[in-house]
Amino acid sequence: MDQAEIDNWAKIATSMESNGDTESWFYLRARAIADGKPDPMPNVSQLVQETAS
Repeated sequence: MDQAEIDNWAKIATSMESNGDTESWFYLRARAIADGKPDPMPNVSQLVQETAS
């Protein structure tokens, strides 16, 4: 992920915080990426395995 994408996630996280929308998976993903942490979103193969179970 390049810096422009990280900056965009930071803007999304900040906007969601100012709206009080901090309980969603999307917010948690945005905040993690903005803070330089690993993306908590499972990859597609993990999602397929969970759905098939």
